[in-house]
Amino acid sequence: MRTSIRRTFVAATATSALAMTGLAVPALASHSDDPPGPPGSPGDPTIIVPINDSAAGGTYYQPFERAYAGATAEGTPVYVYVPVGALDGVEGVHSLDPAFDHNPDDTFVPCADQDPADYVLTQAQINYLGDELANQIVQVNEDHFGPMDAADPTDPASDSLVTLVYNVQDENYYDCTVDTYTAGYFAPDFIDSLGMNVIVLDAFDWANRVGEDPSTEPWGDGDPANDRPELYEGVIAHELEHLLMNYSDPGELSWVDEGLADVAAFLNGYDMTGSHLTYQQVFHRETSLTRWGGGLENYGASFSYFAYLWEQAGGNGDGSLTPNLGYDDAAGDLLVKLIFAEQADSIAGVQNAIDAFNARTGAGLRSAEELFRDWAVTMYLDDEDSSLWDLANFDLGPTSGGWTIDIANSQFWDDRGSYQGAQPGPKWNTAANRPDSTALPFGVSYEKFRNPGPRVALQFDGEDSAQVAPHSGETHWWGGYASQSDTILDLDTPVAGGATVDFWTWHFIEEGWDYGFVEALVGGEWVTVPVTDVASGAVVSTNENPHSNNTEGNGITGTSGGTYFVDEPQYLQYRVTMPDGATDLRWRYSTDAAYLDTGWFIDDITVNGADAVVSSEEGNWIETTGEQDNNWTVQVIATCDLTPGTASAGEVVDDAGNHVYRFTGDDISTYTLSTKCANGPNTDFVVSVSNLPSGDLTVLDAGYDYSVVKTKK
Repeated sequence: MRTSIRRTFVAATATSALAMTGLAVPALASHSDDPPGPPGSPGDPTIIVPINDSAAGGTYYQPFERAYAGATAEGTPVYVYVPVGALDGVEGVHSLDPAFDHNPDDTFVPCADQDPADYVLTQAQINYLGDELANQIVQVNEDHFGPMDAADPTDPASDSLVTLVYNVQDENYYDCTVDTYTAGYFAPDFIDSLGMNVIVLDAFDWANRVGEDPSTEPWGDGDPANDRPELYEGVIAHELEHLLMNYSDPGELSWVDEGLADVAAFLNGYDMTGSHLTYQQVFHRETSLTRWGGGLENYGASFSYFAYLWEQAGGNGDGSLTPNLGYDDAAGDLLVKLIFAEQADSIAGVQNAIDAFNARTGAGLRSAEELFRDWAVTMYLDDEDSSLWDLANFDLGPTSGGWTIDIANSQFWDDRGSYQGAQPGPKWNTAANRPDSTALPFGVSYEKFRNPGPRVALQFDGEDSAQVAPHSGETHWWGGYASQSDTILDLDTPVAGGATVDFWTWHFIEEGWDYGFVEALVGGEWVTVPVTDVASGAVVSTNENPHSNNTEGNGITGTSGGTYFVDEPQYLQYRVTMPDGATDLRWRYSTDAAYLDTGWFIDDITVNGADAVVSSEEGNWIETTGEQDNNWTVQVIATCDLTPGTASAGEVVDDAGNHVYRFTGDDISTYTLSTKCANGPNTDFVVSVSNLPSGDLTVLDAGYDYSVVKTKK
């Protein structure tokens, strides 16, 4: 999946229905399903770009014309391109007119409700955005993260930034009921296919989404109520971080990359309130920090975590917490740059960066996991009087659309996880508003209790581990969990043409985007081979290539033994027959940028019925039990002291009078909590539950149970 940013689709002008049966297309705006010629180089008057439709699938080639040319103070060229003819109007322009259908023969029909007037692009808008790139965004991003390399080392002009503006074909393009759209994206494939550093921006509603105060700009409609100030400026700062990360650490997991991308917009001074934080507050319980799901809530979680780290590390080098557009090589700026550059992935990479930060500065910043625990409290309390549990740059109620976690649980989730009075076993076990006791990795559940009793304790039991179990024995092979990677598992047993290779496999692979391949070495070249299910004899590999990630054919994708995202994967026996002239065999798990599913497991491999031997070089496949070690954290959050007169183990108190009682382990029995200080109509306390897993796998859900029981003393 390409790395994209989603925004809520809010029309700034009224839409009208369009009944389009055909489209007269100007000659210059035509496109081709096949490459019509060389793509050109950055800065050329016209370039030819392969456009992928993320909803309907398929790729077509679209000519773009240069609408802006500039350069940064350090001389990096910056270009903005639009579909040929776009600045002369919308209707009839391919890749801009919302009625454009690049494949009229498929079942996907553009939404008829979109108004071409919402996609008008003007030279003044393009010049404004180009100047913002040249004068600020590129410099701020490169200073805070790292340099932009030449996309094609043989082409000096490729050391530049190309921004494409067109009407992106996504779910919203075809389905009128979808209220989010792809505001922009970075696709690493542009570097390989074009030899250019390319960022894409959507063409929707530039009249109200470009500029600090769009309603006062020449292109504005004069109505501030329609404005989404600097939305596209923030999107391009976000996507530029992805481009830079592609050069620095292309295998980094999406939650880190996406979180830092939102931080890039934040460090450029753009408004980062709105949908990302709103969705995180509302869908907090459904969101894992570290297992990327691609929803707006995932952006909100990862951004707020890294924004919290930036603030806790000191923000700017002078200790101020409002971004100043400069890089200070100290405090939060330094920590963010170290996280960006760290080659280890996910929480391990964040921890390595914190270790390097502490070694360099002597700051003694808390561990990545401790910061996660404090971030979990912060996302609930967000107390402006607290130096520990506050996001200084955001007020999570007003700046998240009026939603807080409490309001979301009460109004959106119908009083979910809110309890009054004592909770004896029968009442607790049948509570209709009690959420399912399943924890996402590095997720957070919040449940609040009012008047549960004057003295209570918690009893908690969490699953010690979760597992994708081997088909047989103690271990199996796993293709790993990394973006933009091709991991290899080698067959060491000798094979030849005509040999039958059987293997048992469990796979949950992002359908249509990521693939598993079985490859044979024939005449010195690796070629993919068809794969069949032994039980049914059906071919389970596919030659379909909706997003250009299965160009070799014979790819395995989706869920083993069922429908993708409906059925649970199961172990099945697959078979390949070695082609004539083959001398070797391997399994290759290929992932693109962004979203990942659990992946690909293989076990019990045979050649012509005899047990076979396999191996994998370091950094590729992992021989594992498939177990995830669960590490539970239970936090009791209160605005007063629940253990008066005692400095209790695990008690953390901030400078605003908030008390948090932190417990860790798989089986927890807490000490007595006295609720006298908060009894009455107020919430006595909130229980927060999180699983911080470790081990080879850290992406599985896990179950838990707990209860709040009365105590005598």
